[in-house]
Amino acid sequence: MSDELRSKNLELVRAYTDALNKWDIDTMREMSTEDVVFELPFRPPTFERETAGRANYMEVLGQARDHMIDGSENLHDMTLDTLASDPNVVIATYKSDMTLRSGTRYANEYISRFVIRDGKVARFVEYYDSIKLFTALGGSLVEAGENELLPEGLKS
Repeated sequence: MSDELRSKNLELVRAYTDALNKWDIDTMREMSTEDVVFELPFRPPTFERETAGRANYMEVLGQARDHMIDGSENLHDMTLDTLASDPNVVIATYKSDMTLRSGTRYANEYISRFVIRDGKVARFVEYYDSIKLFTALGGSLVEAGENELLPEGLKS
């Protein structure tokens, strides 16, 4: 049974990430549990760490989609596998390469963990370099010791 369950879960996550790649929110809604949790542990300051519930999650997806020019994340180089100890946990690695509405190119690398329950995604945790996303969205960072680059009012 676990080999069959493993195959079904890998197929589900492949279809889910294909829908994500196209920003097919309706398909993602159908493939998510009512109480799905979307988590971004290393999020930029303005993003929520956790979004709970299908309606809330779909709203967040719609907002993210609206930041892109062609509505595609261009996810590629994807690998999927389940945990040996739990075929209901799927680990995915992939890359993205897209253009934001601002005209800024955004490319990143991801490791994601999907928890499957009753044939649907119950939890989606996405780990990525949040600094790349933060700067692509127009944020800027100053490394310690670079106070001379700050406006006078912000210097320590």
